[in-house]
Amino acid sequence: MLKIIEIIGHPGSGKTFLSNELKKIKVGNKQIFFHSGQKQTNKLNNLNFFHKFIINLKVITTMIMFYLIFNKRIFVKKVYKRKFFFRISLIIYRDLISIEILKRTLPDNKYLIMEPGIIMHFLQDYFYTKHKISEVEIKIFNKLFIRSNFIIYTYCNSKLALKRINLRKRGFPQRMKNLKPEEKIKVLKKSINEIRNYISNSSNLNSVIIRVNTSKNLNNIKKKITKKITNI
Repeated sequence: MLKIIEIIGHPGSGKTFLSNELKKIKVGNKQIFFHSGQKQTNKLNNLNFFHKFIINLKVITTMIMFYLIFNKRIFVKKVYKRKFFFRISLIIYRDLISIEILKRTLPDNKYLIMEPGIIMHFLQDYFYTKHKISEVEIKIFNKLFIRSNFIIYTYCNSKLALKRINLRKRGFPQRMKNLKPEEKIKVLKKSINEIRNYISNSSNLNSVIIRVNTSKNLNNIKKKITKKITNI
């Protein structure tokens, strides 16, 4: 059976780097980890009309449910302009489509890495507001939307995260680019606290949570993850 892994973490925690490193792991010269961020246009075109329709229906229904249940996030005062709501909605749609395609096309003995996945889309709005996601909201979200077998929670201190963000080519996340330096630091610290809040209030999750301090040795991190996930 295909196993689903979602990597979550604050900006600069090493989510994308870690997912790329996991993709390099092979068993018997065969890739076992696949990333949802890869474009799936060809695979979508190879599916028949019925499967395309089902995928789109499932994703659109999921998004409608998401915004109906958690509609207050649309109206809470955020640090960034409201134009990002439509942009982020399109990104969520694209990511969920990619995940659904891979679920239908990958062999059963593989591992699908979602990065970003539904959890990060759930959390990210609250990085930019004074509001805090409530425990009730987290419980409802986990019950209705989480189907991951494993959740890898990446973290490091804010100083290291800020250094990594400044060094990487794409720089700060799109919603942080036009913020003042002090606002960027504030958002970064809020993201760290919000993800901790999510993890600490997710007792109803059926997923296995793997905590990873990305300031540690990379080889040890990869060994820890593969041991817990694949028993290699």
